[in-house]
Amino acid sequence: MLKRKKFLFMYLVAIVVVFACNLPGGAPPETEEPDLELTITALANLGAQATTGSTSPQETATPEFTATAGATSTPSVPQVSVSTNTNCRVGPGVIYDLVDSLLIGQTAEVVGKNSGVPNYWVIKRINGSGTCWLWAEYATVSGNTSNLPEYPVPPTPTPSPTPTATATATLAPPASVNNLTVTKVCIPLVLPTYNYTGTINWEDKSNNEDGFNIYFNGGLFASIPANSTAFALPPLPFVGGTPAKWGVEAFNAAGKSGLKDVTFTCP
Repeated sequence: MLKRKKFLFMYLVAIVVVFACNLPGGAPPETEEPDLELTITALANLGAQATTGSTSPQETATPEFTATAGATSTPSVPQVSVSTNTNCRVGPGVIYDLVDSLLIGQTAEVVGKNSGVPNYWVIKRINGSGTCWLWAEYATVSGNTSNLPEYPVPPTPTPSPTPTATATATLAPPASVNNLTVTKVCIPLVLPTYNYTGTINWEDKSNNEDGFNIYFNGGLFASIPANSTAFALPPLPFVGGTPAKWGVEAFNAAGKSGLKDVTFTCP
């Protein structure tokens, strides 16, 4: 320790001599002689600090953490969105009723899955309460889905029986009468005039007529009920040899049958 103090004292004396030689002018100015003991003590303290490397404690600022720009946190609840408007049904398949849909731009909460049907997610309905099964073809899910509960596949719905359409018969025009004949009666008046009379008869060949039209010489003369097979001709005076033509047709709401006619003369 004594050797170190001597060394420091000699070092201090050398510094003083150097500064004294560098002063301007001739004789060095008078200076107060330093207290040797205090100087030695100060230099000793400096040496101790240099030896031990200790420094006085300084206040260190607590670093502040800056959030990284653009960082996004993973949602705690899985969410799903779609790239195409997608149907959501009561079960995984088109055989189940359609109850909701997820549109582009909408987000729904994923609440379940079924490992046996990996192409569907069970989500909370967007429009209404409860859940539905979303087809995963166009779906993008964010968040942890490993802990989602397993949802059982609902029973396959029993299809409602399709009522058999009852065939409605299309109404057709009635068939034409058959075997139209005339039983004529000629009653002489003032010759050569006769009353033309008698009866026309036919076979009814249809079962859907509403009635029959009777024609005389091309004009409508009378209409009679359905299922008729004869018509009594009223007495009409004509010069003998004048032809009298009678016709019959069946009719209904769909139309008329073909006209059948018969012609006779008196006497």
